[in-house]
Formats: sequence, C-alpha cells, structure tokens
Amino acid sequence: MKGMSKVIGIGFLGLGIVGSQVLSYIKENKDYVEEVYGMEFLTKSVYVRDITKKRDVDTSDIYLTTDVTKIVENPNVQVCIECMGGAGMEETYDAVMGAIHNGKHIVMSSKKCLAVYGTKIIEAANQYNVQLRFEASVGGCIPICRSLMQMSKGDEVTKIYGIVNATSTYILSAMESKKITFDEALQQAKEKGFAENNSSEDILGFDTLNKMRILLRLGMKVDVDCNDVNPVSIENINDESTNREEPIIRQVFYAEKTMQDDINCFVGPQILKSDSMLKNVSENYNMIFVESKHSGLRAYYGKGAGGRETASVMFDDLIDVVQSNYRFEEIKPIGCNCLSGDTFEL
Repeated sequence: MKGMSKVIGIGFLGLGIVGSQVLSYIKENKDYVEEVYGMEFLTKSVYVRDITKKRDVDTSDIYLTTDVTKIVENPNVQVCIECMGGAGMEETYDAVMGAIHNGKHIVMSSKKCLAVYGTKIIEAANQYNVQLRFEASVGGCIPICRSLMQMSKGDEVTKIYGIVNATSTYILSAMESKKITFDEALQQAKEKGFAENNSSEDILGFDTLNKMRILLRLGMKVDVDCNDVNPVSIENINDESTNREEPIIRQVFYAEKTMQDDINCFVGPQILKSDSMLKNVSENYNMIFVESKHSGLRAYYGKGAGGRETASVMFDDLIDVVQSNYRFEEIKPIGCNCLSGDTFEL
C-alpha cells in the first residue's frame, strides 16, 4: 500500500519522557502503519520550552519551536499529541483548546488538566467535530477509557473502584514485602521511575482523585466537583501497619451511584478484605473494577506507570482519532457524598 498512503500531519505539544517515547513509537512503526492502515504519520512540528535541551529521540528533521501557536494553528497538522507534563495546567488547557478551535484532533495525557477542565474540553471537541482521546491519563497501559466509552452506550455503569496510582501502590507493597519504612519505599519508587521528585499529589490522594473524575465522566457521564471529595493521605501509614501478614492496605478510589441520583465517593488508604482481588496489586500495577446494571462486574489489570507503556496507548489513540467518528454524550454536574473508609468493603 506504500505510495498510496494518506499523510497525517502530527504536531507535538511537549516532548518530555512520554512525548519522546511516543515519537519513537511513531518512527518505529512507520512501515506497519503504512502497510496495515494505509497512512503515514509525519511529524511536522514540536512545541518545547527549551529547543537546546538534549533529547532521547532524534529530532534533527523536525521543526522545534517555543511558540505553541506554530503547532495549533499549523494548517499541515491534523493531530496534536499533548505531552506537556510539567507545564502548568492552564497552559496545557489553553494549548489543547487552541488546537481544538483550529480543527485538530487531540491525543492527551495530562490527567490534572482533564480532571479540572475535562467537561469543557469534551464539549469543545463535540462542537468543533474533532476526535479526542486520553487513554494515557488513567491506568497506564490499561484500555479503561476506551472500554468505558463503548460499554456505557448500552449499559448503565453503577459503580467504579480500584487502584490507579502506581506510586502509592509501590510504596505500600514495598513496605509490606521488604519490611522497610515509608521514606525508604518512597525513595525506591523514585529510583525505579514510579514516583516523581515531588510526589505529594500521589501520596495525598489528589492524583487518584483526578483519575476518578475522568473515569466518572466516561462511565457515568457525570462531573464531580473535587471540592466535595476529601482524599485521605497514605503518609501516616507506618511500618507497624504493613509489617503484619494481615491486613493489606492500598490507596483506592470508590464511586457508586445512589438512589438519590448523586454519587458516594472515597479516595484514600483502605484495608482490603482477605479475599479481595485488589490484594494482588503491587509495585507499579493498577486494577480497576466497573460494575454495570446489565453486564455485572468487570475487572481491568495492567501496568499503571512507565514511559513505554504510556506511549503505547497514546499510539493506539493516535490511530483511533484518525479512523473514528466518536461523539461524547452530555456530561452533567452531580452532587457527591464523601464517604469514610469504614462505610464500605473492597
């Protein structure tokens, strides 16, 4: 099919660890994409904050710029891949909306931006008839967003819960298995690349809260105000708690619809039941359960962190946005009741 391939212009918004891995993925799979899909992904330009910075991927044939408008307003770019990472949430939001307003399909990774502005971004994508995907924002390599987008069309999701933060999971499981302190486990997580230098949002539960909000938009079509949920930190869990054979403690999220048409939510450390499947989640793995009215309980499991793993789902999203014509359903604001961990069992 070479010679007949449709050229798709790609623009990157950010080229850090994840962005570099996605660009490498595109380069490595060039022949495969042409052969199977009849397309050629051609990276036209990349927005970065420092052009002179040394990178892990060859950019010698790519236009680098510190002006984001050179990407979002480029008529030769059909898809923008957002990997802005450490950039401010507002800056990310402005760049994404600029791309949407200029008719670009979007593949996103910034979960905090999606958690806060996700409803506005989804509405804009529908309005401007562009495709939006953000699989990399929750669950690492687990295709949970794609599953919820399809599942909830013919079923009513009533409950979503699980473990979605690799940093906290590594810390707690290392404290259990290696009999080490919280600080020692955190340091190991950083050395293995499962934790940022500043891991406060992971430890305090805000990262998990952000991911829960994204999943609720897709699964239940609701927007929960984060001010209604008070995450519980794992920082006060000591080695005495984790040195026992039982119980096993993990940072979890839990959300269920109520008969009053609102949501019961919890984010924080939870003592797991002796027969809980979540007890098997350790190191950098995630596990998410979705319960629906007709299909019952489903489980999703996989690596929740890692540059290569994240890049793989963003590459899948890239193929999806140029082939699909998905339209998001209306998302409604909803009240939330903040639970305590002793009011439910997992």
